[in-house]
Amino acid sequence: MKILYDHQIFTQQQYGGISRYFYELIKRYDKIEDSCNVATLLSNNAYYNQGTNPKLKSFFPKNHFKGKDRIIKTINQKVSKSSVKAGNFDVLHPTYYDTYFLNEVKNKPFVITFYDMIHEKFANQFEELRLDTKMFDNKRRLLDNASRVIAISETTKNDLIDLFDVDSNKIDIVYLGNSLENISSASGSSRLVDEDYILFVGNRGIYKNFNFFIKSIAPLLIDNNLKVICAGGGSFTIEELLLFKELRLENYVVFKPIFSDEVLSNYYSHAIFFCFPSLYEGFGIPVLESFACGCPALLSSGGSLPEVGGDAAIYFNPTNQESLFKLAQNLIVDENLRNVLKNKGYNRLKSFSWDKSFAEHLDVYKKVF
Repeated sequence: MKILYDHQIFTQQQYGGISRYFYELIKRYDKIEDSCNVATLLSNNAYYNQGTNPKLKSFFPKNHFKGKDRIIKTINQKVSKSSVKAGNFDVLHPTYYDTYFLNEVKNKPFVITFYDMIHEKFANQFEELRLDTKMFDNKRRLLDNASRVIAISETTKNDLIDLFDVDSNKIDIVYLGNSLENISSASGSSRLVDEDYILFVGNRGIYKNFNFFIKSIAPLLIDNNLKVICAGGGSFTIEELLLFKELRLENYVVFKPIFSDEVLSNYYSHAIFFCFPSLYEGFGIPVLESFACGCPALLSSGGSLPEVGGDAAIYFNPTNQESLFKLAQNLIVDENLRNVLKNKGYNRLKSFSWDKSFAEHLDVYKKVF
């Protein structure tokens, strides 16, 4: 059985949970007889790149110029389209929601993964999502034509049924895994941030609810002389810097880039706790990362986060500042509570792995092959 993955997510993302997900699947084919092909040529992705596949080529990874993204997409989509048209595969698995391949796939089966229904659920609340009208249409076409649909959580499956009226028998739930190890503790390496801090990981825009998070805990940072480390997600915007100034937090909120898994593991391992204030998530890989690194997790109750975190995390209402403030305060002062959550996190992590996810993907492919 040969699986074809297309270019989409490796074209779009340098870092991110979805490209990590497909990279973890792809690299596991080396250990089994089943094979796969990834129809892409250019990749600046942090996981799937020239270092992991010598046939790939990077494209000015450190330079930003007008038209760069368009060039990468044009070349990679041509490669993917040609591979789909050639038909040298048993099952196609597109890596995102572009429908460019539908006229070329003909009678070959394809499986599509749905990550979340955030665009559909929050379009009325955020203009950026409301303006992306193509997303809904693409999802509908893919759902109508796919042989099977993978949902990365029960929450996402239920949203698909509610919003698109998809037959539940067409959907397979396959959980994701974690790629981090508690490297800092295992190796005894020194911490990268000397001060005590709360950790925020990844993108901060739109539904990620970052401004709510900062406003909620601002008094705690000042009173306890704590920092917030924002790992990844890009440099602060002008609007964010103005918010920090308004709250008198200019010296309390710090951006840190993520250069490697070791660096990210270090940030998790030495944080007082990790906070994920997102209004909604389809899964939430950072939850598993925090568990793996022995970092207590304070999570929003939005979407799938309680489904993934189980009893190993504490949850707050992502629209109630007092809810977040009180629980964050408890975690800051209660070391015993933090230790309990660390141990529960290690135990909870046993329910998730990329090896298990990979095996379940193969089971889905076999259903349509």
